[in-house]
Order: sequence, then structure tokens, then C-alpha cells
Amino acid sequence: MTRTSPLLTLLLLLGLGCPSGQPNDDDATGDDDDATADDDDDDDDDDDDGAPTLDEQLAALIATLDDPPAALDPVTVDPALWALGQALFFDPILSGNKDVACATCHHPMHGTSDGLHITLGTGATGRGPERADAPHRPYVPRHSIDLFNRGDASVHTLFWDGKVEELEDGSIFTPAGTDPLPGIDGVLAAQAMIPVLDPLEMRGVPGDLAIDGTTNEIAAIPMNEHTTAWAALMDRLLAISEYVDLFEAAFPLLAEQDLTFAHAANAIAAYEAQTYSFTNSPWDQYLRGDTSALGDDQKLGALLFFGNAGCGNCHSGALLSDQLFHATGVPQLGPGKQPAAPFDWGREFLTSEAADHFAFRTPPLRNLTLSAPYMHDGSLTTLEHVVVHYSDPRRTAEVFDVNLLHPDLQGTLQQDPAHIADLVASLSSELPLDDQGGLTIGLNNLRSFLVSLTDPAAESLPDTLPQSVPSGLAVP
Repeated sequence: MTRTSPLLTLLLLLGLGCPSGQPNDDDATGDDDDATADDDDDDDDDDDDGAPTLDEQLAALIATLDDPPAALDPVTVDPALWALGQALFFDPILSGNKDVACATCHHPMHGTSDGLHITLGTGATGRGPERADAPHRPYVPRHSIDLFNRGDASVHTLFWDGKVEELEDGSIFTPAGTDPLPGIDGVLAAQAMIPVLDPLEMRGVPGDLAIDGTTNEIAAIPMNEHTTAWAALMDRLLAISEYVDLFEAAFPLLAEQDLTFAHAANAIAAYEAQTYSFTNSPWDQYLRGDTSALGDDQKLGALLFFGNAGCGNCHSGALLSDQLFHATGVPQLGPGKQPAAPFDWGREFLTSEAADHFAFRTPPLRNLTLSAPYMHDGSLTTLEHVVVHYSDPRRTAEVFDVNLLHPDLQGTLQQDPAHIADLVASLSSELPLDDQGGLTIGLNNLRSFLVSLTDPAAESLPDTLPQSVPSGLAVP
């Protein structure tokens, strides 16, 4: 499906030649009441002197971008596959101890994340941030990233370190091997196969008892026997008559004995792709030609985002992510990852490349107002914190307020001078360091633009929570 071309739409709509220019610091003020480009009383965004309007400036700027923003297209899937995927997504039967589901860490009430800085898997109780307040097992080292629009055809890397990736030859790299099972329908399905193998996330550890008192047979399987673990999960599912019916409806041409966990993962991915596809944000409407969809403050924010502030260097394309990996100097907290614990070296774990030290995948920004906190460890709790961080990453690391963190994690914040020096020395060259304060001057406008990336329909996600699941276990 062809993307809506924002440049073509805006040029045709505006009858544009080739104006140039960025908002000056006076236009990009942090005062919401002064966020317009002119002082007259009309609504044409100009100074009546032939100066380009904000829409003309934005169209001209977009024309210069290598990977310009574009409106998203909706994703639809087979209804029977969606129904199976919904049941699997919310059913704790996929966890070794039968106490967590995919939705536990990607919950519709928390913007398809969990509201925690870094996530908690099996062994914790409750929903969202309250899971940190009750007794729990060790934290998973990274923040649970949202799932918005991950079914878009452009998505080819997933996870903070890119450990699931579609390669140039079409094969899919995963921690469980390349193309670990036949019939996987893309990276989103491959992603769904990984958390069930992780002892902290869903698998559990040998000797665990499930919440129904039965032995956790998944955790008893050796860690390197991935296909055996997936087969054991299929045995669980196909022992439940409602799942037999759901699989038969979704895969009518397959005999039950031919079903594998790849089919379950494909269904989960289909559910996620359609349910979390939101394509009608004010920004999408603007890119389709409705210039009234954004206010002047949001247009000024877009000019900053794609222009002087440099955010668009990495947050590019329809999803506002280049799907590459950059070190942005985010404060480190939590248990870290071996062999670097208590630090997390990010992409370097996979590539062993020094250039990937502290580098993490550029997160897409769709509906980000719903999925705080932010960054790979959830250390930045508001959009304001994110924008201010990019103006001076060193200062963020040095003066980070530990009181912003859950008490569990306050003692894990890394602020040793040697570490901070390492963090700053690793900053990606793409990072637009702002020692002139331009980002903070335009803070309100940038924030307003980021708000425009949220589709109002996404705010109704809690309505997608089912009342029950086939296993009869509690819905997260």
C-alpha cells in the first residue's frame, strides 16, 4: 500500500513554490499564549507581508528530508486470526507459572506498556505500577516498550537492542536463532516467541510451581531447547477445548498435529497489528492535507522537531523512527545486563561493536503521550524530561533527581563520574547537542507537536480488555 505523501499533499494544497526558513526563537517560545507566528487577528498564519505561512515553511522543510514523515495506513487482519490472537495475548496460560500474559507488560490501560520504569514479569502481582509495590522477583533490565503500529509494513527491527530483526535476505534473526520455526509471519510474530523463553519475563525458573499448584513444566526444560519449550506451550493450549476451536477457525486447512507455536505467535502478532494500529492522529490528518488539524503551536513544534532541534535526524519516517541504534546518554538504572551489570551496554551486546556502546533502538513516537515513562530504562518520566534531557545529556546524568524513581530503584541509579564520562563519550554523532538552549526555548511547542501524534481513538484502549480468557485464568 502506498503511503500518503505529505509533501505532495501540502504542495498541492498550498500552491507552494519553494519557500525556506525556520521559526526564530521568538516564534518558538515556551509561552503557549505567544505560540503563533503573527500578531494580527486573522487566522492565515502570516504577517501580511508575503512571508511564508507556517504550513508553507513546514512543507518546504519536509521536502528536504531524506525519510520524510507520512500518514499511516490502517492494518486489518482475518477476524478468526484476530480472535485467537486476542485470547492468547491476554491469557496467562502462556507463562510457565500461569501468572503473567503478554498484556501484563503491554497493557491497554498503560498505553500498551506497563507504567513501570523497568518491567516486572512472573512472580509479581497487580497491574501496572502497583506491581512494584508488592513482593516481586528481580526486575527485567529494560522498560516495556509500547506496541503502537508495530504491524506497519515498514517495521523491520524490534526490542531495544534490535534482537529481533528482518535481515536483507528476508530471514528473521532472533535470540532463539534465525527463523527458529517455519512459518513465522514477520518480525512482530517472531517477537512474540521470545518472552515466553525468558525466566524473568514469562518462563519462570526450574522448581517453580504455577499458581494452580501444578509443576511449571516449561521452566524444567533446558534453556537452549527452544522448540521443546514452544511445543510444551502448544500442548497446554490444545488441551483446552476453546483453543482447539479458535485454532481450527484461524487455520482451517491445518490438522491439529501440524500446529506449532509459530501459528500462535502469528495470531498474537495479528491481534497486535490490527488492535494497536492507530492512523488518525492530528498529525496524520495534517499530512493528508487538513492544515486545520494542527494548531500554530504544534506547527511551530513540528518545525523545530524536523528542523533546528534535530529530533527528526533519528525520529524519521511514518513511525518517527529510523529503526537504528543511537547512544543518547540516558541515565542508567536497574540491574543492568551481564557481562556489564550494573550497566546496560545496549546494542553492543549483540554486535560487539564499540560504536554501539550504550546504543538503543530509536523508539517510534506514535501515541507516546499514553505510554510514559520513556527511554530504554523508563528513567525519563515526562515529555518535558525527555526534551530537557536532549538539551544537555551530561547534566541529566549528573543531576538526575533520584526521587523520580520508585524506591526499589533509587539505589541503582548510576552517577559515578567515570560512568558519566563513558556515557557522554559514547554519545551518537546524530545527537543534536543543544548548548544554546534552543530545545528548552521551544519546549512547549515541541510538547504540543508530540501531543499531536496521539490518535484520540487510542485513548479508548481500556475498552479492548476482555472479560475472560479460554484458560479460565484471571485476565491481567
